[in-house]
Amino acid sequence: MIRASIPFLGTCLLLAWSITGSRVIAAATAPIPPRAPTINCVGNDEVDSSQAQKGASVPIPVEQRIADQMAYYKAEHGSGIFAPKGWYCRAWNGSNGSFLAVTPKPIPPPYFPLPSIGGPAVTIATWDGESSGRVRVAVVASQLFAVAGSEFVARVRQEHLISDSAFDPESYPDDQLQYLSDRFVEYTTPANRAGLGTDGMLDMSNLPIRGLTILNLVDQANSLIEVRVRLPPNLSSLTEPILTVETSCIQLPKRCRSLQ
Repeated sequence: MIRASIPFLGTCLLLAWSITGSRVIAAATAPIPPRAPTINCVGNDEVDSSQAQKGASVPIPVEQRIADQMAYYKAEHGSGIFAPKGWYCRAWNGSNGSFLAVTPKPIPPPYFPLPSIGGPAVTIATWDGESSGRVRVAVVASQLFAVAGSEFVARVRQEHLISDSAFDPESYPDDQLQYLSDRFVEYTTPANRAGLGTDGMLDMSNLPIRGLTILNLVDQANSLIEVRVRLPPNLSSLTEPILTVETSCIQLPKRCRSLQ
């Protein structure tokens, strides 16, 4: 199923009441959406695991039966993401950006360097284009958004922080890409194949990976956001709802936190 091109908010009035001046109109025409509980995620090398924030929740514009299976996992610093309820989460924050992984079981230590995940997971990474994260932003921009990101890529290349060959497009012939705009792509990396989905914390496995990558090029706020979803067969029905909601969330200034 292919979702509408951005801005997705134009087709989702359930979100409009919380982020635009359409509050009165939307409230009159759209039902109150279900809510998903909020889960706090520990960061970096902190001990302990996920913890429910008593009474806290966020709206999620999906059917009630789907909402009942979801939770919103968030770090104190960095992004949050919707994922299956009852999972565990851990966050990392650094000078290059922030990372959040939600998994069926707690990720064991050590937590540095970032672990590789071989099983089901939902992850979100935000790379800061104004710090050391600019290298990752430029590399991905050169591979996926060559036209929209050309000026930014050229500036980073001139710093000679990495070899020029690192900016050459990676060949992932098995990936299926659907561009939602000139700087926003949705993709699928098939099971047991290397691709955009495995170019991060997720290793190859017998499960496919669905993903979203968006390039934000705004003065003083250049960034790259990468969402990856790999669910087990019994939860595969949640993949599309997660991607649909995140397609909207990652375009908001405060991501899904804007829905609160």
